[in-house]
Amino acid sequence: MTNSRAIRQLTTTNDQTTFLESYFTCTKRPPERQVFLRSIAADVFRRSHTAGYFVDGAMVGGYCLVLKPPMVELGLLPEQVRERHPFVLNTSEQDLVSLPMLWLNKELRGPRHSVFLWMQMLASISGMGRKYLVYTYQLHEQRNWKLYKRASNPTNIYEGILANGGTGGVDYVPIQRLSRQIAFLARFSQRHVVPALEAIPA
Repeated sequence: MTNSRAIRQLTTTNDQTTFLESYFTCTKRPPERQVFLRSIAADVFRRSHTAGYFVDGAMVGGYCLVLKPPMVELGLLPEQVRERHPFVLNTSEQDLVSLPMLWLNKELRGPRHSVFLWMQMLASISGMGRKYLVYTYQLHEQRNWKLYKRASNPTNIYEGILANGGTGGVDYVPIQRLSRQIAFLARFSQRHVVPALEAIPA
């Protein structure tokens, strides 16, 4: 059993590269489905809070939260949706935080590590002073998008062919709604997960 774990902001190019490559490996995305994200990754990291989850000094998971426009998710919407959808028309991108990448090594998935990672990520999102979380999902990554939807009870903006040619959708969640999920994960962690958690904020 591991004893040392921490959430740490990633600021170096090397750490961000490790994060990106690990994300692709974890999600089992073949090279042809990596092209779009690779093409924008450097820009996304510059505008993001990216955190790695480290166990005994090794990065085993993490999340990337985009804080500055343009939001990737809105750019993936078909033009006719961007021009007509009430949420897109009436919401400033300054009020959004987006989640383009979330991953955890397969062998570590389960209450001990998953709960800690999700709890820290949702707490980070809630502390950023934004109104909405937006995220995109790939329909072929069924396990991921079902988990997102079950965890956050989102509102769907669009599902179908995205602007990058992929098949998926874009959802949004009022951030105030996340407090209930954070409280549940905290209670679950206290009841079922061995203590000695360490979180290092940015």
